[in-house]
Amino acid sequence: MDNEKFGKFIKELRKEKNLTQKQLADKINITDKAVSKWERGLSFPDITMLNILSKELNVSVEELLNGEKFKEEVHNVESFKEEIFDGKGSKKDNKKTDNLCIQKSNGEYTQKHIDIEKAVKEALEKANHKEEKRQKKIAKAKKVTKIISAILFIIFLALQSIYFYIFFKYGFEYILDSIFYVVNEIIFVTAFLFLLFSFKKKKSKIAIIVIFSIVTLANVVSMGIYGFRSKSYVRFSNNLKYEFVAKQNRETNELTIYKNAVAVFARPMQTLSESVNDVKTRWISRDIFEITYKNNENSLKEYVVTLNEDTFDLSYRSFTKALLGKWQNKEQTNKLTRLYVDSKNIRLKIYDKEYTFEFEDCVQVREEAIILYSNKKPRYIVALSDDAELDDETGIIKKDGNIIISEISTDKTIKEELYCINHKTDDLSNYNYVNLASKSYEIENGVLYFSYDGIKTITVPGDYTNIDSYEKGQYIISENIVLFYYKTNGKTYIVTSNDKGLNWSTQQIPSGNYIKSIQFLDANTGFILMFNDETMGDATGAIYKTTNGGLSWEEVFKGINYGDYSIFSSGTEMIFANENVGFITIPDRMGEVCDLYITRDGGYTFEKLNLSTDSKLDYYLLPTIEDGVIHIKIAIGYAEDESRYVTVENFVSKDNGKTFKQVYE
Repeated sequence: MDNEKFGKFIKELRKEKNLTQKQLADKINITDKAVSKWERGLSFPDITMLNILSKELNVSVEELLNGEKFKEEVHNVESFKEEIFDGKGSKKDNKKTDNLCIQKSNGEYTQKHIDIEKAVKEALEKANHKEEKRQKKIAKAKKVTKIISAILFIIFLALQSIYFYIFFKYGFEYILDSIFYVVNEIIFVTAFLFLLFSFKKKKSKIAIIVIFSIVTLANVVSMGIYGFRSKSYVRFSNNLKYEFVAKQNRETNELTIYKNAVAVFARPMQTLSESVNDVKTRWISRDIFEITYKNNENSLKEYVVTLNEDTFDLSYRSFTKALLGKWQNKEQTNKLTRLYVDSKNIRLKIYDKEYTFEFEDCVQVREEAIILYSNKKPRYIVALSDDAELDDETGIIKKDGNIIISEISTDKTIKEELYCINHKTDDLSNYNYVNLASKSYEIENGVLYFSYDGIKTITVPGDYTNIDSYEKGQYIISENIVLFYYKTNGKTYIVTSNDKGLNWSTQQIPSGNYIKSIQFLDANTGFILMFNDETMGDATGAIYKTTNGGLSWEEVFKGINYGDYSIFSSGTEMIFANENVGFITIPDRMGEVCDLYITRDGGYTFEKLNLSTDSKLDYYLLPTIEDGVIHIKIAIGYAEDESRYVTVENFVSKDNGKTFKQVYE
């Protein structure tokens, strides 16, 4: 039998009688869903329903089973008799006549092509086949359910057993308190299903249902009371290597941090000493996890957790040294973020704001992160990115290694990745905050850097905040000595090195308003020309001398006598050939004339030196000394344009200033 043909036939008959599916269903006492399934060919009515359905639709059972109304073929009586009966009145073909139903109507016969017994038999066989298949499916589903239930029962019973074991022996807990009760319920459900499909007696099934209902109710009630007392924070790192777990007691607001988190288990590590509010948790990078919260005083707090205990070392190196350099975000936009880390402090320029963080105010987290504090409030966190590595020898981040920076707030914040704009090589032993040319220096953020060879940049000790740069003669970078000076708290210090910056010595020197010139002849002997005041081209001050490397200083000369007082010129320069012989220049106020004075007693007395043979030659330049030979040049001065000085006479001395001889170039 064709179910679809049957369904379409039922639908046509129902619509002919202007009935809805529900109206037809009500008339024959079934649901409208059953009628819908018949019409869609999804099912067939029970055999006992055929007579009732045929009456309601005004068709015969045979027509219902055939799925269409019979066509009438009209014959005259004689021809019909000849087709069916022989001359003796007997049927010619029993099979054929059995398949014909003859009814008399107005002297004619109607032939209906239907085998009722065959159709009913087919319908019953099909119905029985469907029921058999349905019973097989049910039996298979029960069997599969029992197997799955048994497997899940064993798995979750084992999980709960492991929990009890590690909880009582090692203190491990579920990462969510509710997991305990969820696992219980899975155990109860799987046991219930297995037993329900194992027993056939109705009383046994009722007992199983009652027991299951009781234990489930108890478990759900317990879960409602104990399963949500804590709010859990469970986060996985980007590479899924690390798992962070924390729980906050909803009643006391205490936050407990867990360690050794594995899958659904974790062990309590620490409970914060204060109650917390507005908690925000987030992975920064690597194994670094931050907890930002506010305490009861509404103060912002930051707690950083590092989960990789294998790398923990109490003697870890300074992370500020690892960050040494200039960093900026990768996206070149007008909203540039830059981080500057030198030997003095950490400076951050983000968008249009600038911040400075002192090292002593910051909190380092192992060798991987640092929390930047300002006014005792955490502002930013800086950490190594996943790809960053520290150089074993120097502790500096290797080339191509980046850092992560993020503002600390309970609100949503953005992490930025910064890269180092300083040039780095595989060898970081010569790396510094700045890169310099040979025998040059740079002052940035109050820190002085210098390089003797253009390869290695060295940070010079001292506070150079009050110095922008040095003039000629105010510093020395030579083979024998490197010398700089700085001022702080009203005192003046010189910083010297006799080994090109490997080791430094810092000494206090006499304080004045302005150091004009510094010169050291060797590690012990040195001179300083210092001014106290400058007015109208004149200057007051003194020359100081040391013979013990700057440990003590002696005032040796206060200037050229000028009436009742001694003065220098504001343009005075100084140079010594040895510890006894030296020179100073005294240019006039207009810069047209410059006199040269020589000392042969170590700076205690000076006398004017007259070498020129031409009265027009009135401007003595500061001598130069090369390989023990003193060179003096005399020019014609022009006050307004020093570039027009023209040297017309040259003198040299090879006996430390005892005699001078004119030479011609």
